[in-house]
Amino acid sequence: MRLVAEQRTLQLVADQGGELYLWARGFRCCAGRSYVLEASTRRPDLTFDRIHEEEGIAVWATPGLVEPDELHLDVDRRGELRAFWNGQSWIG
Repeated sequence: MRLVAEQRTLQLVADQGGELYLWARGFRCCAGRSYVLEASTRRPDLTFDRIHEEEGIAVWATPGLVEPDELHLDVDRRGELRAFWNGQSWIG
């Protein structure tokens, strides 16, 4: 896996402890059940496995998530961390 992020995003994660947690959040939609990737530097009350480490960032994901080729990170206008699995926020 390759971590893709601007330096300011990597610095934000590093400043908040260098731990990145990823999990799928499912919800119902008109086409059935859909899933998006959630990200946080604070560990939610879920089980995680360490899947990657790069540039001082340890990446943890819930069991069952398939490791992507690329994990894209950025920070939105409100300062919230966002993650994209192989460039997409929707995951299967």
